[in-house]
Amino acid sequence: MNTAVKPRASASRETASRYDVVVVGGSIAGLAAAMAFCQRGLTVACVERDATPMPADHLLAFEQWRRDGAGQIRHSHVLLAPLVNAIRRDLPGFFDVLIAAGAELLTFKDVARNTFEDPEFVPSDDAIAFLSCRRVVFEFLLRRYMLDTLGRDAFAFIQGDVRGLRTKADRDGPRATGVTVKTALGSQDIHAEIVVDASGRHTRVARWLAAAGIEPPSLEQHPCGIFYTSRFYRLKDGADYPRLDGRASLAGGVAGVDLGYLKAGIFRSDNRTFSITLAADPEDEPLRVVARDREFDQATRAIDVARPWVEASVAVPISKVYLYGNLANTRRRYFRNGHPLVRGLFGIGDASVHTNPIAGRGCSLGWVGALELAKTLDAESDPGHRAADFEARAERLVVPWYEHQVRRDAAELAINKALQRGEDPFDFERPDGTIDEGIRRRVILRKGLRYATRQSVDVMRLLFRQVNLLDPPGMRDERPDLARLLLLGYQKTADEDDAPRPGRAEFLEALQAP
Repeated sequence: MNTAVKPRASASRETASRYDVVVVGGSIAGLAAAMAFCQRGLTVACVERDATPMPADHLLAFEQWRRDGAGQIRHSHVLLAPLVNAIRRDLPGFFDVLIAAGAELLTFKDVARNTFEDPEFVPSDDAIAFLSCRRVVFEFLLRRYMLDTLGRDAFAFIQGDVRGLRTKADRDGPRATGVTVKTALGSQDIHAEIVVDASGRHTRVARWLAAAGIEPPSLEQHPCGIFYTSRFYRLKDGADYPRLDGRASLAGGVAGVDLGYLKAGIFRSDNRTFSITLAADPEDEPLRVVARDREFDQATRAIDVARPWVEASVAVPISKVYLYGNLANTRRRYFRNGHPLVRGLFGIGDASVHTNPIAGRGCSLGWVGALELAKTLDAESDPGHRAADFEARAERLVVPWYEHQVRRDAAELAINKALQRGEDPFDFERPDGTIDEGIRRRVILRKGLRYATRQSVDVMRLLFRQVNLLDPPGMRDERPDLARLLLLGYQKTADEDDAPRPGRAEFLEALQAP
């Protein structure tokens, strides 16, 4: 039985004007950073612009808690291994709270046992784990846990709008001295030597720096090539989760299908809920209608993997269809030409690097950035050395995923455009009979990987480690055993018509059905 986690009785919170660190943004990356700093004995003020009251408990959070500043909060989420392992290691009490509140843990060992008769494991398999929980429920529980467990002198959660960055210039350039915040009680200055921008992809850092006469971070953007829509459901009494990907549905399970012109994902979640997400090219005008409730329902009934989940006897919708668009892979550089723009100013999470949310990496990369910044503060005391150290950590652990997603989105968008033109994007034979090796490698990987993950626990392990950000991007194609299995899988399935259904024309017809 899931027991609602209730907040303590509300009390007025007196906030001093001086802290070691001020974190701008009270979502997951900002809260993770604040917790890591507090655990190191630093005092932290966390400033959140959404001044909306928290509901009575986590079971009401999905319906009642307004978080307008986090547009993705009511879309599908799965929390990946770096975040899960950090919580289990650093916050075991909070992990227990999550599980008691209905979050579901899915391990690699669970999936392997559900796929192979007698799989052999290695010690590092224990690190491969997902956590399924609605994003708004997770954030509610995390904020509540911090308010309940961190001392008032160590942590202040302030609902207000940061209107500017306070800086002071010296011979080494500008350095951060805090922020100016507008709250319901008026304007106040919060003094701190460290300012962390965790305010998301719509950060106002460029405006803050321009107002201070400082060059803003450079911004690099590449289109994700998708908009996406999500709807949440709850199982009916007596119903159970349908099978996923041909196997028994496991706690925390996720399944998806890439139709080329449309991606669909099913995400088990907390408290007998789940969500379905559909993603398509924003320029594919006929598919934009899936952002409407009726057409979204038509779409889910037309897709084989989703149909059993939306049967009237199985589940009932508990939300409208939420739309998330104008998506780009973005990177802001707070460190340039070997120097920080402002000493003591750091960007983490989507404020620094935002990747296509369809890959599900945002929360985990934000958590990684928060912990790496805390390690930087442990390791370095000089402001310039701190900036360089954190930049090196981000370049090693976060930026490769951004670069990988930019390349992948460009390739996926090319496939989508070809399908819209009525072409076969997987036909690697040119009109003159020559072979396009790039397309052929793509086909071998697509067909071969599907076969290999069902034949080899080692291949499944490799795939799951990568999906969980435990290995660098890329499928390690230098491994001869993997290359052999991929080629074997392709040879065995090359003549099979394994294209997922429905095709684009059939799908568009289903959307128009009465």
